[in-house]
Amino acid sequence: MTDDANFSASTPSSKADQRDNLLDTAHRTGHFKHLMAAIRATDLGDLLDGVGPYTVFAPNDTAFGKLARNVLSDLLRPESKARLTSILLLHVVSGHVRSAVPGDQPSTLSSLQGESLNMNTAQGLRVNKARIVERDIQASNGVIHAIDTVLMPVDG
Repeated sequence: MTDDANFSASTPSSKADQRDNLLDTAHRTGHFKHLMAAIRATDLGDLLDGVGPYTVFAPNDTAFGKLARNVLSDLLRPESKARLTSILLLHVVSGHVRSAVPGDQPSTLSSLQGESLNMNTAQGLRVNKARIVERDIQASNGVIHAIDTVLMPVDG
């Protein structure tokens, strides 16, 4: 994996696809246990299990480990559901955004949460300040890029 690949937005092939959906794919990798727990604590499972396509900038377990002590357990509490949903939606964009040859790369993407995500390669492949550590994990309804940091909405 190189850190200088660009991203391009595209739609999936029309061929029948036997791959698992985003949820099954994330679960199968074994690197997203905390993310899967967070998705279960919200109503986002149906979205990521749906038609798509979606791109998920998925914080891996190491990313969740960087959070301050007790932050994840606090977010998983029922009374934090709205905040957790906002955080998770910040990590999802509509469409396929996958690494590609340099060219017509969008530098700004709109998350489902409503905030913009900035793609750049200035210091390695990044979305906002998170480094993309694994990319182009293909699913039947989108693509996953593992990131090393949990993105937080501007409003906290």
